[in-house]
Amino acid sequence: MYMTARRVRCINGALFLLVGLAACSDAGSERPPLSVVETPPVVEVPTQYASSCGACHSVGVAGAPKTGDANAWAARLEAKGMDGLVASVRNGLNAMPPGGLCNSCSDEDHASLIEYMAAAQ
Repeated sequence: MYMTARRVRCINGALFLLVGLAACSDAGSERPPLSVVETPPVVEVPTQYASSCGACHSVGVAGAPKTGDANAWAARLEAKGMDGLVASVRNGLNAMPPGGLCNSCSDEDHASLIEYMAAAQ
């Protein structure tokens, strides 16, 4: 029987496809079980952060400690304590206006916002 070049290419293509499919089959292969990857806990952003603190603390405007800069916040917490930092927010400090752009926030809200910003991100 006479084979044309086209017929040979078709047969070679079919053989190539069959070999490829056989190589990809799961027959006889043991797969290790999937491992569970632990993800870090998601820190919930306080609702007031974006409209108040984040305006300056997200980028460190006018020397404000950046959110997530644990070292900068640790120094301030050590020097003033949480009550002192809350008082600075309430009264204003340097470029930060009284209330820190969140005039509806309570002292507890300010403390929660400070804790959020002081945590390493």
